[in-house]
Amino acid sequence: MITRDFNVTVAARVSELRKLSAMVETFGEAHDLPPRTNFIINLALEELVTNTLVHGKFEHGVDPQIDVSLSIHDGRVIVVVKSNGGKFDPTKSTNPDTTSELDSRPIGGLGLHLVKSQADAFSYEFVDGLNQLTLEYNLS
Repeated sequence: MITRDFNVTVAARVSELRKLSAMVETFGEAHDLPPRTNFIINLALEELVTNTLVHGKFEHGVDPQIDVSLSIHDGRVIVVVKSNGGKFDPTKSTNPDTTSELDSRPIGGLGLHLVKSQADAFSYEFVDGLNQLTLEYNLS
């Protein structure tokens, strides 16, 4: 049984991340999630929402829309992030260079790499004109 406990539309401002973080903390407390799980989810959402606002190719005249939902299903926290920006599949992005010296690495990609590496599952779909990222975190 899926219980959708949290669903919010994030305004197109980075300043909204603090409110989103507080809501995720409340969700975690209500479900006795481990603090580490809450931290990882908040870190992922901060990265994904910020990337969407900064890099999302929104059509001229279209207000950016980012919807976030969290649910718990079969011992997993399911996080779904939907946005109306230009189609972008982060599962197809190459992993960043993590072996070279910092000053010789190209900029970009580390945040998304961190999000993908911390999730137990990470998938993408383009549904009804929206980018949809689904992240899963096992609670066991």
